[in-house]
Amino acid sequence: MSVTEIFVNGRRLTCSTVLGSGTESIVYAVDADSRQAAKIYREPDTERSRRLEYMLRAFRASQFVEPASGHPGLVWPQDVARDSTGAVLGYVMRRSDHHPLSTFLEHRTRLTAFPDKDWKFLLGVASNLAQLVAILHDQEIVVGDLAPSNIHVRADGLISFLDCDSLQFSFDGEVFACHTVTPEYAAPELLPELAGPKSVETDRFTLAVLVCQLLLCGDHPFHGIPVRALDVDPSPETNIQYGITVLTAPSEVEVPAEAIEPGVLPPPVAALARQTFGSGHGTAGTRPAAQEWAEALDLAWDDVRTCQHRPGHTYSGHLSECPWCRRAGSGRFDPFPLLSSPAASPAGTPGAKVPDVLLVVGALVVLVLIVVLLATR
Repeated sequence: MSVTEIFVNGRRLTCSTVLGSGTESIVYAVDADSRQAAKIYREPDTERSRRLEYMLRAFRASQFVEPASGHPGLVWPQDVARDSTGAVLGYVMRRSDHHPLSTFLEHRTRLTAFPDKDWKFLLGVASNLAQLVAILHDQEIVVGDLAPSNIHVRADGLISFLDCDSLQFSFDGEVFACHTVTPEYAAPELLPELAGPKSVETDRFTLAVLVCQLLLCGDHPFHGIPVRALDVDPSPETNIQYGITVLTAPSEVEVPAEAIEPGVLPPPVAALARQTFGSGHGTAGTRPAAQEWAEALDLAWDDVRTCQHRPGHTYSGHLSECPWCRRAGSGRFDPFPLLSSPAASPAGTPGAKVPDVLLVVGALVVLVLIVVLLATR
């Protein structure tokens, strides 16, 4: 593997291990400091250089670090990375080795990486996500491309945003816009061209999608086949464009038999989703703010119930019976199949919403069960 040489404040550093790569950049581990990473652009240009300069002037990376835990809500650039001539190559930032949010949005990856995490944990992640978006909006920062790949989740449920150089911010009267968007999480006004100005309102729509997807155990709220014929192939992106979702009009879409029932959503959360995807689909100004989501999710957290038969099964307090046991009893997939004993039941804490619970006794049995379950899916 090739070694990349960079200079940060005159100090020569090498980066020999690739942590990730995309169409526009490569992220390397900084050899001299295991806590740092370097994002190097494939094609550096003056526009990116100027953007980085103003990012460092507008905010400091330390402003987004929680003092007590040392956890960064935003992995903001720390310094500019240059070549030997002084030309900008990219920037150095705090390294994140946590899992992307997408890990929790697919049964196989979630059960493999986090077999001990219950529905209450997903609720805590959703609450932390909403709270962080609310904080950024208060600072007039628009995420723009609020996609699962750009969000990392710690084992205790705390959230970090990566790829901060794509965030939309203002400095000295100038707006530095976000130019990227992920189609299946885009607000309807950005479709189908995947273009248009990003705003607090577009963030609010995407936040609603992600919260629902987390609480529906990975099911996208705009999945399914529309009942009416469309001139395009069905997809979450298409359904967003046309406003077709089981949450507002269940008769207009056919969803798989294994889909998680929307009824598992806590009523205040479901109401915000219907407002976002209903009137908020065409009128962006009516979409609930991120702080409203955070407050509704915190109330739902306090109302979570624990299953009497499987203590590892947790669910919204408005339900009269455990939805996961009901699914298993009817022969459908239980999203939390391994949480069946008191020893495997993760108890929540108010701070990080859910602590990192390790299954010490019976770990080998758990691993075998995962393999068997996934092989039969």
